[in-house]
Amino acid sequence: MKKIWMPAIVALMLVSAVFSVTSCSSGTTGAQGPAGPAGLSISSASVNAGGHLIITMSNGQTIDAGSVVGPTGASTGSVGDSFAGVIALVEPKIVRIDCTVAGGLDSGSGTIIDARGYILTNAHVVAGATAIKVTLKDGTILAATTVAADTVQDMAIIKLTSTRTDFPVMTLGTMSDFTVGDEVVAGGFPLGTQLPGPATFSQGMVSAMRTYDNANWIQIDVPINPGNSGGCLFTQSGRMIGIPSAGIDPGQDFEMINLAIPINLITAYISANVPK
Repeated sequence: MKKIWMPAIVALMLVSAVFSVTSCSSGTTGAQGPAGPAGLSISSASVNAGGHLIITMSNGQTIDAGSVVGPTGASTGSVGDSFAGVIALVEPKIVRIDCTVAGGLDSGSGTIIDARGYILTNAHVVAGATAIKVTLKDGTILAATTVAADTVQDMAIIKLTSTRTDFPVMTLGTMSDFTVGDEVVAGGFPLGTQLPGPATFSQGMVSAMRTYDNANWIQIDVPINPGNSGGCLFTQSGRMIGIPSAGIDPGQDFEMINLAIPINLITAYISANVPK
């Protein structure tokens, strides 16, 4: 949450700073520089598409105050901007997965990682499935089959039963795209069929890089619920960095300690299991 508001704070500080400098410059005493027009003040300030703070003075003059940069060095885009634009780009690439299993229906989430309809999810999402149905953002429901599943790493690849080769594909990141303290978002379908409709997106922070239960994880404080498994953890720039997969036993006295499979393991798994 802190990073979302940081750009606005930085912008406000810069506006105040420029206002102070302008006020001094427009004074009539002391060795403060050339006198400016009397009553000169700031009319407006905004951040353009390139992340630069643009200040408009009362005389119509515009000043480029430079780049407004968030804590991780990423351009903030606009004052008070959030993940909304990024989520709009990512959402079509996240799908709901419903599996027919002995005794009923299991649901989870997945991410399209190839335009031919290959989807990445958790192995436990599709374990024991006798039939798999995938719901796309536009409501289209397609059958799918399991291509590969690794119960140790808890990753699986499924393939949509379709001849399409233009499915929207999630951009994969790298381990250098994030660090502890960065804001991230998890997208998926919590509660599966019990919560019909669009994907849900939850924001949080990278809390640690953790070795737990003999595996490497990204520890996050993003809220994760049943059905989120297999979904997408992504950065401010819309790059996938993990699969939300597990959490510390909720029966213990812990809150918001959730785990995601890191992108370095994901990319290796995709390379080994998705045909070129």
